[in-house]
Amino acid sequence: MNNLPSTLAELVVPLPEAEFLELLHERKLTLLRGKNGDRYTELLGWNALRHMIERGEYPRGPDHFRVAKESISAPQARWTSEGRADVAKLEECLAEGYSVIATHIEPLFPPLAALCEDIRSRLREEVYAGLIVTSGKDGAFKLHYDFEDLIIVQAEGTKRWQIYGPAVSNPVRGLPRPSTPDSPPIFDEILQTGDILFVPAGNWHHCEAGPGRSVHFSVFMLPPTGWHGVKRIISPLIVEEMFRTPLTRLRTPSELAALEADIKNRVIEKISQLKLDEIIAKWGEKG
Repeated sequence: MNNLPSTLAELVVPLPEAEFLELLHERKLTLLRGKNGDRYTELLGWNALRHMIERGEYPRGPDHFRVAKESISAPQARWTSEGRADVAKLEECLAEGYSVIATHIEPLFPPLAALCEDIRSRLREEVYAGLIVTSGKDGAFKLHYDFEDLIIVQAEGTKRWQIYGPAVSNPVRGLPRPSTPDSPPIFDEILQTGDILFVPAGNWHHCEAGPGRSVHFSVFMLPPTGWHGVKRIISPLIVEEMFRTPLTRLRTPSELAALEADIKNRVIEKISQLKLDEIIAKWGEKG
């Protein structure tokens, strides 16, 4: 584990860190070949995850573990015994083309935790790591895009990535889902063990494993936006009575007009308190 990258600079070498940060700023899709060899295989390959499951160290909660094929989750009974993940059943699911999806794995792997913390401190963004084990040509998810920027590292085997355009610009959760692209992929490459792929948020993609088992891990980076800041200010207003008054129960137009005026004044008052630098500072404390 001692030779594993624990900083962003070490992960993207020989690409200068400043150059990678510029790619991140531009949200530019980038493939970096052969950066890590097989040095992540022992730590983050299927055997390592399997042993952790056998020892009861992972998963720690149901929200951090899924078994799925093309976005359809397998019932927990398919891969658990007595409420715990069962390695034998997981092997059967993998043989049937399902993927094992583990998220928020960084606390279990010190070098990965250090890497996420370095990126978090540098970018002041929400950062966490996930792992996908795949066997077969079906992907874990159907064609989709993520709200986070992703650094993908192929840890074991190979995986074909197909990316379609146009990308969704600066996506945030709650944005109406646009139509799925129906044109040929703009990127169609097979990641070999050790390759790194930077997939900016909003890029439609689909993956399939090569021969044998494939494992990749992702570092997710979610930046705050103005929308997050507005939501943080406005959402607490739900505790105030005026925002919960049933509009159809008001008796006169004048009552409705008075309430409307009060609500507008209160929202304006709250929005005037918006300070984006404070949003950044508080967001960077997450994790």
